[in-house]
Formats: sequence, structure tokens, C-alpha cells
Amino acid sequence: MEKQLDVRAIFQDAIEKEEFLVYYQPKTELERYQLHGAEALCRWKHEGELISPYRFIPILEEGQEICTLDYYMLEHVCRNIRYWMDRKLPVVRISMNLSRPHISEEGLLEKLISIVDLYHVPHEYMEFELTETMMEVDENKLRELVTGLNKAGFGTSVDDFGVGYSSMDLLQKMPWKVLKIDRSFIPMGKDKKEDERKTIMVRTLLDMARGLGMETIAEGIETIEHVQLLKENRCFMAQGYLFDKPLPANEFEERLKELAG
Repeated sequence: MEKQLDVRAIFQDAIEKEEFLVYYQPKTELERYQLHGAEALCRWKHEGELISPYRFIPILEEGQEICTLDYYMLEHVCRNIRYWMDRKLPVVRISMNLSRPHISEEGLLEKLISIVDLYHVPHEYMEFELTETMMEVDENKLRELVTGLNKAGFGTSVDDFGVGYSSMDLLQKMPWKVLKIDRSFIPMGKDKKEDERKTIMVRTLLDMARGLGMETIAEGIETIEHVQLLKENRCFMAQGYLFDKPLPANEFEERLKELAG
């Protein structure tokens, strides 16, 4: 309780001081092994310490503060994209998470569009990830949001797919563009029987996603064997420590320069 009070008590001050930083974890295309996108992740630098999101995100999710943080992150991502575009760097699609409390918020889609348009960022450079726990909110509002994001030209993806119990229902009811395979399905080489089951699950999920006309990406990729599994099953996008850890904006910019040649 004391930790929760501390985080929430200093949150607004931290926002005003811009203590929250955007880190970018690259997404790699597996045919030419090139940078093809990134996920924007939040880190908090407070009094010289870089604080992991696991220490503050769950607390902020208990109130509306998480919505403030999401808008802050979106604005900073758009600032970065605009900066890279102005310097003629190649820009890749950046995905970021939308937290569950947003779904009941009036005018959410319009606000997201207005922030992106303020920086004149083409919509195709942005993708919004929603977790399957979103099914616990109003289904009609969720469908309306996903449909609206698609119509506006943004990417939409299901994050943490398979972690909960509503996954199949989520896929058939919502017009997602991207399916993100959760790291919990990736074989880790510790238990042969378990790895065999995970391999079957990955293959089945990828086949199903293709049948639904969805792009696919797998997270938590750490070994060459993981890459081989994905390529054998025609998944050509991956995210994980085999390729890159989450990078501060200036280091990610170097990746963009490398892409430019």
C-alpha cells in the first residue's frame, strides 16, 4: 500500500519532469534479417535510477493514471518519429500498448488521431497493441475502437495472445490486423515433451492467423532454433533478445541509420 501511494503521489510530478522514457525494442524481418519495426516500451528514470515497468505499471493500471501515461508515451513516440522523418531517416512502424481503462473513455479514437496528426505522422507508422484481457470490457466498444483504428490507417494487434481464456473468441469477433504470439508458447529447450506441445501450438496458431488474413509476429525469440521454428511455419517477423534488447531512442536511431545504409 505504501509503494502504491508513493508511485501515485509522485506520478504527476514525474510526468511534468518527463522522467518517463521511451525505449524501442526492434522487430526483425526474418528473410533478410533487417529491422522492420519496433515496440515502444516505458522506462522510468527517477532520482538516477532506471525503474522497470513491472514496479509501476500495475499500480498505475489501478486508476486512470495509466491513461495519462499512454497519451504521454504516444506523444513522445510521435515526437521521435517526426524528428527521424525530418532528418530523412527511414522510419519503421512503431507499436505501443493501449491500456484497458481507455476502452470506456469517450472520444478515445479522436484523441489518438489528434495526437498523431499534431506531429504530422503518417498513420501507417503507428500500431496499437491491445491485450486479450480487453475482452473483460464492453465488447461493442472494443470492436468499435479496433474498427475505427483500422479505418484510420493504424495497425491493430492482439498482444499476449493465448495467455488467457478468451483468445479464440477475441479473434473471431474483432478485425485485428496482427497476431502477436506470446513468449509463453515458444519452446525453451528445458522439457522435451513440453517443447513438442509448444511447437504444435505455434504451428497451429500461425496457420490459423494466416487463414484469417492476419500478419504474425512472435516475441521472446532468443535462439537460432526459435528462428528456424518460425521460418519453417512461415512466420517472418520476430522480436526478442536474439536480435536486440529494448533501446533508448538515441540508440534505436542508430539502427535506423544502419537501415539507411
